[in-house]
Amino acid sequence: MYAHNKTSAGDILPILKRVTIFSGLSEKDIFSIYESCDIVDANSGDVILKEGTPATEIFILLSGRITIMLNVDQTPLEVGDFGPGHCIGEASVIGIQNHSATAIVMENTSLLVLSRKVLMLLYQQNAVLFSHLILNIAREIARRLHHTDEILLHYGRKIGQV
Repeated sequence: MYAHNKTSAGDILPILKRVTIFSGLSEKDIFSIYESCDIVDANSGDVILKEGTPATEIFILLSGRITIMLNVDQTPLEVGDFGPGHCIGEASVIGIQNHSATAIVMENTSLLVLSRKVLMLLYQQNAVLFSHLILNIAREIARRLHHTDEILLHYGRKIGQV
């Protein structure tokens, strides 16, 4: 992965407006967050997040595709596939936990990197915007948890344990 110069905000803003953690934010607020972040490119096969490692960034996909895998070093299990407009790593960053899964780039990908450092600066400079962003992240985590519950319930019923 390597950082590169900022892509025009005009090119990226339509993607960022679709990102659930930016829901309800004004273009000005989204732009201010964007300006504080880095953009990195990753190639197919790169590992963005590794299960068990410290979480310090939220990655927002601008282009490309990433697959989330559990137990990648033992018995790999694909748990999700993400494309432009999705974010990964937010639960671990907010929970101050190590990553619970590994994220592997499936095709060349461009990512906006929202670091914990940027989040803390936002907290100091604009508590209202920070609060809105954290609430949106919590909502996204809750949606994913609900989706996971549905999957577990489905498979539990299939094997007759629920």
